[in-house]
Amino acid sequence: MFIVFYSTSNVFRAEEILNEAAIDCKVVPTPVTDKAYCGVCIQTDNDEAKGLMDDMEFEVIE
Repeated sequence: MFIVFYSTSNVFRAEEILNEAAIDCKVVPTPVTDKAYCGVCIQTDNDEAKGLMDDMEFEVIE
């Protein structure tokens, strides 16, 4: 799944949160062309990742 944010700073904050929780993730180019998103997102296969970022605004693309 891809976790897409509206700002690059949230992408790297999310990466740090997921790494601290030992959840495998990668920062990859955003797979959507909508200009509302920044150019990178988080890719992970772990559904628990979504619950760790409740205070950030994001969308999930599966």
